[in-house]
Amino acid sequence: MFTFDGVLVLGKELRRDPERARRELAARAAAAAAAVRAGAPFVATLEAKLDGQAESGAALMRTLLVDLGVPEEKILVRDVSRSTREEAWIGTAVFAEQRVRRGLVITAGYHVARSRRLFAEAVAPAEVHAPMALWRWADARERAWIAAGEPDAAALQAERRVELAFSALEACLRPLPVGLRTMLEVRAGGWFRGDRSGG
Repeated sequence: MFTFDGVLVLGKELRRDPERARRELAARAAAAAAAVRAGAPFVATLEAKLDGQAESGAALMRTLLVDLGVPEEKILVRDVSRSTREEAWIGTAVFAEQRVRRGLVITAGYHVARSRRLFAEAVAPAEVHAPMALWRWADARERAWIAAGEPDAAALQAERRVELAFSALEACLRPLPVGLRTMLEVRAGGWFRGDRSGG
C-alpha cells in the first residue's frame, strides 16, 4: 500500500554535466510520476534558476512531470532553493502547508544519506529515497527513465567527492547555532552552484 501524502523532488545542478543532470532529473520525475499515480496528491519542486542556466531546475522538473502525464494542478513549483540544506528547510515548510503527515523526498542514490540527515535536522515528516525505490509503482516509460538516470562509475565517483566535501562542511559548522549554520550552508551551497550574489 502506498502511504505517502506528498512528494518533493530535489534539484540537480544543470551546468557541470548537463546531459547527465537532465537524465538524473528525468529519473526523479519518473519516480514522482509513479508516486502520484500510486496515490500521492501532489509533487513539489523548488530549485531556483542559477547563474548560467537557461531555466530553473523547478521549471525543468515541471516540464518533465507534465510530459509524464502528471496533472498540472498536482505540481507545486517554487523557484527558490540553491542547496540541499535550503530544500530541506523550505521543503519542510511546504509539507507543513500541505498538511503532509508522511512525505516522500526523491533524489539520486549517492545523495540520499546526506539528504536524510538534512531533512531529519529540519524535522521533516519525510522519507528520502532514490528513484529506484519507486520501481514497483512505475510503468514501462517511467522505468526506462529511472534506469537511464543511474550514473556510471566515473560520475558516481565524482558525485561522491562532492558529497564528502559538503559533509565535511556540515561537520565543521555543526558547533554553531542552528540558524547561523543553516544560513552559512545555504550561502555555501549557492556559491558552489554558481550563485555569486551572496543572497
